[in-house]
Amino acid sequence: MKLKLLAAAIAAAISTPAFAEGEASAKAGKGFNVKKGDVTFEVGGRLQYDIDYTDGDAFEKSDVSASDTELRRARMFLKAKIAKDWEAKLQADFKDDGSTKLADAYLKYKGWSAATVTLGKHKTPFGLEEQISSKDITAIERTMGTNAFAAGRKYGISLGNASKDMSWSLGLFDFGDEGNHIATGLVGRVTFAPIVSKDEVLHLGAGYRQNRLAGDAFKDADQRLEIHTAAEKVGSGTIIGQSFMAYNFEVAYAAGPFHAQAEYFDGEVDGGTGTDTDLSGYYAQFGYILTGESRPYSKGKFKRVKPKGNAGAWEVFGRYSQYEPGSDEANAFTLGLNYYANNAVRVGLNYVKGDLTEGGVDKDGDAIAMRFQYVF
Repeated sequence: MKLKLLAAAIAAAISTPAFAEGEASAKAGKGFNVKKGDVTFEVGGRLQYDIDYTDGDAFEKSDVSASDTELRRARMFLKAKIAKDWEAKLQADFKDDGSTKLADAYLKYKGWSAATVTLGKHKTPFGLEEQISSKDITAIERTMGTNAFAAGRKYGISLGNASKDMSWSLGLFDFGDEGNHIATGLVGRVTFAPIVSKDEVLHLGAGYRQNRLAGDAFKDADQRLEIHTAAEKVGSGTIIGQSFMAYNFEVAYAAGPFHAQAEYFDGEVDGGTGTDTDLSGYYAQFGYILTGESRPYSKGKFKRVKPKGNAGAWEVFGRYSQYEPGSDEANAFTLGLNYYANNAVRVGLNYVKGDLTEGGVDKDGDAIAMRFQYVF
């Protein structure tokens, strides 16, 4: 019902008399646009349907096999551009259980040459993999380190700017309630591409995050081994503390059909009484597009592969990631195959081999995940 109401509201917004004679356009994977004078409305979204099979206690609560399906993401957005200086976006995420979550809701001002101002709920600037959209990442799921250290979307205000070879962003965000006050956090990221051309890219970056902890608890420490429907997680539960500090380094390289990226994360939960908890993680990923396409790069992040011909594009990749929350440790090795039928349709197949050590107990397992994605 909520999806129908949002769709009806968007349809009403772009079919008003003011836009009845506007210029309309649609493109596979890039939504529907209506332009009237200096005002543009864009409507789009994504559907991601996953099928997972797991075997072993690294993914399940005991040494058993399991299978599951889920509508991983069902999103619809409305973006408005007014003249060249103002932009707004509203995006909703519809869940399997019928609930709706607000993903983005922000206003952006681009009138200053030094920086763009974004106010509202938007993605915090930390980590390369986190900044790449879920519809554009190479693997089906992001790594354990990214999910633990990156804060995702929060309410706040940020300043930033980006060019062909450099980008920076710094923001102050609301991390929840801390008694009668806001658990504020400072998050920033800077990138530099010493090489950036149509055929080759070398990307370097770093990020920093420091925030008070809502409820004196760091709740992102426990992580699944990169299969979203898995029941088991690495970590001993919520880490009690007053604040969290983290930093990361990122590097990526692409040349023709080859691409690679890696990140290192390090952080600490301040317990306030000398009982600090250290967390760390890293991953390295390599990919090759068998049909010869290159992975697009723009302003500090990568986009998804765009097929050159009607037969689509094929991509193979491998990834190794490690994550250590406190005294626990987990490793995940992923091999994957992606088929990009066109700019809108993608099918992904991942094999994940995982192992973890938790409380001195070793666990391992294997998993297969398949995703069907449609971007509109």
